[in-house]
Amino acid sequence: MAKIDLKQSSGLPLFYSGEDLQPQGLTISRTSVITIDDIRSQLLNEDLTCPEVFYKKYLDIDKDSVFKNRNLKVNLFIIFPNLAGIEYTKTLATRCSKYPRLFETVYGGGTILLQRYESALKNITYKLQAKKGEKFIVPAGYTCTIVNTRQNANLILVEMTSRKARPRIVLDDRSGMTYYVIRKNAKQEIVRNPQYKIAQEPQKISFEKVLSKYGITSKTPIVKQVMRKYEKFEWLFKENSVDITDI
Repeated sequence: MAKIDLKQSSGLPLFYSGEDLQPQGLTISRTSVITIDDIRSQLLNEDLTCPEVFYKKYLDIDKDSVFKNRNLKVNLFIIFPNLAGIEYTKTLATRCSKYPRLFETVYGGGTILLQRYESALKNITYKLQAKKGEKFIVPAGYTCTIVNTRQNANLILVEMTSRKARPRIVLDDRSGMTYYVIRKNAKQEIVRNPQYKIAQEPQKISFEKVLSKYGITSKTPIVKQVMRKYEKFEWLFKENSVDITDI
């Protein structure tokens, strides 16, 4: 596989070899490889044995502490294309209790699920499509999982957060999110997790108005936007600063 140049889409001097990230003058604090054993408790079918690797996460990407000095943490996800039984490969469900997270798809495409589940009577799930160049915010208190629904292409995303943000893996005790994204009869479908007896149907959400509200433009990579107009992104460093229900 030819190397993929991610610089234009990510705003970072990066190549991807098809297996690993190849930073050009950047440092990566740590690489985390998520296997089927790591994510088994959040799968529709916990008895599966493959695929072995679901995704990689490259943590705390930086250059000469440029991001660190701005209180920013930059991570990168690579979700590999495959099926776990009938379920598409995905990330673990994570939630940050206090701070928002900002994402951008820099290669491939997939489906993003966001949910806030407080009770059977008070819950909401959003579904949005992640195409190259599209950005989205995960507000504090929302759980997120990223699903690669393209069977022949990696899904690569950049994540930006405050360094104070502490996203946690959640929902192991409920087998993951309220809904699973599956492939059935050669089509993509959403099915409810039986651990949730009652859950609202996923709602589609367009992030155009959300992004506009928080000063994000569609064309320029988020890394460049945040660094060039740092003062416009004060909300990224404030607790409970993002609301997507009032758009």
